[in-house]
Amino acid sequence: MRARKPKELTYAEDALSRAYYKRDPTAAFDPIDCESTRTHYVTAFARRQLEVMRERKMNEREALTVVEREQADERKRFAEARREGAPISDDERVLTPSASDRDVEHGSLIEAIQAEEEARWKEHVEALKVKVGETAEEASLRVAADRAPRRRK
Repeated sequence: MRARKPKELTYAEDALSRAYYKRDPTAAFDPIDCESTRTHYVTAFARRQLEVMRERKMNEREALTVVEREQADERKRFAEARREGAPISDDERVLTPSASDRDVEHGSLIEAIQAEEEARWKEHVEALKVKVGETAEEASLRVAADRAPRRRK
């Protein structure tokens, strides 16, 4: 039996979401919570941009600057609240990722994990240096010599 292929479902904000991911490819690495009813911030950004385009009769680029300004204001508001010691609930975030999705200091969760691993590695190397009793310069020269490709005879 042959059935017609169903039409591809597309939403008005799909193109705007794709454009967001082109501008910020690291956003694709942010997790999407499928159990939550909260809209992902990229989708919310695209929907807000579409809303601004329709309400104010703006083109895509003009609406983008408006929504990016709103996103920057939201980031600032959350950063100030965090600095003051009274953080705002992540449920109030709309255009920015939640603190669990992105680390404020590093930019993304992946970068935070990488920084943590590098810090652990440095601690490990320092502990080995103390154990062996060599200086940092001696250790770096030894490691560089060990990693250098050996010449064939």
